[in-house]
Amino acid sequence: MTNKAKSHVKPFVYVAVGIAALGGLLFGYDTGVISGAILFIKNQFSLSAAMEEIVVSAVLVGAVFGAAAGGVLTNRFGRRKLIILAGMIFTLSAIGTALAPTIPWLITGMVVSGLAIGIASFISPMYIAELVPANVRGALVAVNMLAITTGIVIAYLVDYAFSSIQGWRYMFGLAAIPAVGLAIGMWRLPDSPRWLISKSKVEDAKRVLERVRTVSDVGPEIKDIQESMKQQGTGGIAGLFQPSLRMALIEGLGLAIFQQTTGIRAC
Repeated sequence: MTNKAKSHVKPFVYVAVGIAALGGLLFGYDTGVISGAILFIKNQFSLSAAMEEIVVSAVLVGAVFGAAAGGVLTNRFGRRKLIILAGMIFTLSAIGTALAPTIPWLITGMVVSGLAIGIASFISPMYIAELVPANVRGALVAVNMLAITTGIVIAYLVDYAFSSIQGWRYMFGLAAIPAVGLAIGMWRLPDSPRWLISKSKVEDAKRVLERVRTVSDVGPEIKDIQESMKQQGTGGIAGLFQPSLRMALIEGLGLAIFQQTTGIRAC
């Protein structure tokens, strides 16, 4: 990043990125923590191999529904509110799984955790991308990816720290700390300018941009956002197959396939 690029980034931007990236941290932590916790859950509840698989995969079931519902809800209620919701769901799932007295309770908590993962997995980077200046957008959106991997590493370290006392409840419960931080932190942040403009709240978008841009950048950027929204084409499933998105769709699917087939998943 050049000095010129840095001069156009206000400190508030870094604060907002750090808070939003907690969604990525929780994504990584909640997908990674089960790999250590399941060893002790299996012993305590005398799980069969089939039930062990159900417990581990429950979070992925929730993630599917969270991702499917999140796309619709974020367009209606905004990125900020959905990230706050994800933080609240992460908190409830952390407490619920930590206190789980039975396997059905634990599975339910894992599904709830998956809902939050499904929401945060794409809304956190979307919020960052729509808030930060274009000249540092790539670098700052990558912070969310770094947060995901950091969350996985932290999950492994926590698993190791509590393995001597078989403290799987602590492993799950500690996720409540960053989850509360995410919900409270996002409460103080603004909605993304692009979403505000999509809801015809141009003056609100202008005030947000003035907090994260130099004043001279605000007018042209609002016009750029309005123009790009006019040109963005058809929405929904049909929109995925328009020629302008074809290569992006192929690349996205390819990355997802390679990610799974190379064993990069944590659990």
